[in-house]
Amino acid sequence: MKLKYYLVGLPLIGLLAASCGNRNEAPADSEISEFEIHKKLLTADRSYRVETDYGTVYLEMYTSVQWPEKFGGNDIKVLQDSLLNFAYSDTTSVSIRDAINKYLDDTSFVEGVKNIVPVDTLPSDSMTYFSSVTGSVLDLDEEMVTYQLVSSSYLGGAHPMTTVRPFTYDFANSQVLDNSNIFRHGTPTDSIVPVIKEALARQLGVSVGGLRNAGVFADQLTYPGIPYISGNTLYFHYDPYEIGPYAMGSVDVAVYPYEIERFLQPSVIRLFDQGF
Repeated sequence: MKLKYYLVGLPLIGLLAASCGNRNEAPADSEISEFEIHKKLLTADRSYRVETDYGTVYLEMYTSVQWPEKFGGNDIKVLQDSLLNFAYSDTTSVSIRDAINKYLDDTSFVEGVKNIVPVDTLPSDSMTYFSSVTGSVLDLDEEMVTYQLVSSSYLGGAHPMTTVRPFTYDFANSQVLDNSNIFRHGTPTDSIVPVIKEALARQLGVSVGGLRNAGVFADQLTYPGIPYISGNTLYFHYDPYEIGPYAMGSVDVAVYPYEIERFLQPSVIRLFDQGF
């Protein structure tokens, strides 16, 4: 197993106002805001030879995560706990390193195992299974950070199984956004789904009535997907098979803030640029 980490300290500089007059003049300090960031990039991998009921296979495991140490002066304990949970289904580890080691140790998802031993290399002509988990920052500003976690595995069959778990963390409220806290109280699902269908139809270049012919399981699109914010847009994420065939892949429906603002909590609206 290799376990590596890199400490990254990044000052995020945003120019809040354009300088007027002579271009050679240095901007005033009041025009610059600074948001200090510290992250570690941790990567690890391990390979196994697995004796099973159906023969010998090899298993390759890999993980990589951009682990947050500091985002400004914000409390990020809930963010860190959420990363452990969403990436590794881990609610007990006290550190990211512990969670990674547990992930690499756990081979229980391989069925019919008679014996399993770590190996340094994988034979080029072997039947190889794999399991991987990655976590990276998708969007970041002074108000929120959005992560994307991707879990993929192949244990035989026609294709790998992949799930994507994006989520947005609101610094001010120290919470992960989800469908229980982004909408105004009392907003019915029946009000949200039509907005999502209209947005999806726009993405696919069809009418709402044409979603089925475009390959969407329209009858299954009855609920909002996982919400997250990126690029000043609210997305609703659906994994393969949720609202379309595997060949369609993950579906991320882009809903512009003005289309859904009337249903959103004020604390969520403030996370978007106010120019929409």
